[in-house]
Amino acid sequence: MLTIVLIFFSFACIHSITTSIRLKHACRNLIGDIFMRVYYRAFYNALSFITAAIAFFLIARVPDRELWTAPTWLMWPMHGIQIAAMVFGAQAFKHLDVWEFMGFRQVWKYITRREVSGDIDGLTRQGLATTGVYGIVRHPLYLAGIIIFTSNPHFTLNTVTTAVLADIYFLFGMIIEERRFVKIFGDEYRKYMERVPMMIPRSLAAEHPEKSRSNKS
Repeated sequence: MLTIVLIFFSFACIHSITTSIRLKHACRNLIGDIFMRVYYRAFYNALSFITAAIAFFLIARVPDRELWTAPTWLMWPMHGIQIAAMVFGAQAFKHLDVWEFMGFRQVWKYITRREVSGDIDGLTRQGLATTGVYGIVRHPLYLAGIIIFTSNPHFTLNTVTTAVLADIYFLFGMIIEERRFVKIFGDEYRKYMERVPMMIPRSLAAEHPEKSRSNKS
């Protein structure tokens, strides 16, 4: 268990540091504004993918012990919940420019047209998204991640430990993202927070979403 905690903690530290605004400003001062707005987003996503793959590979090599496996009648419903969470989370990308989110659009625009736009990440913010899944919860991607990890029908010491660590990290990510959006949108986001729950949906009849919201993480 301690090994998994250390592996996950290492991944979380790398991910948190590379998303921190202090590191981004330091990199901009050291490398330049163009690099940050053109290449940093793609670099960050590539590093996140590589470190996550390494972390899961190392965790898979840790000796494990089975705790509980859901019976067949329960296993498929639990997998169904995971699939439903994936579909729900995927709806968030309707409010995103996926290619920009991955960082590819910034690089392509610079290579083909020498065009540089957006903020320090090269993201062009288009307002606050409050419709669709963002009218149900404020963090649909994080909620989907929590459901997927927690609904695993195969309980082993390693999967439970990983799920708990992942859920804690998702909650931490929600808090950090809330603070960032409050700084960006101020009272608009505070009103959104009052109307839409963080991660536990209320009755859709009680929702009154606005027409715009920010979509970048």
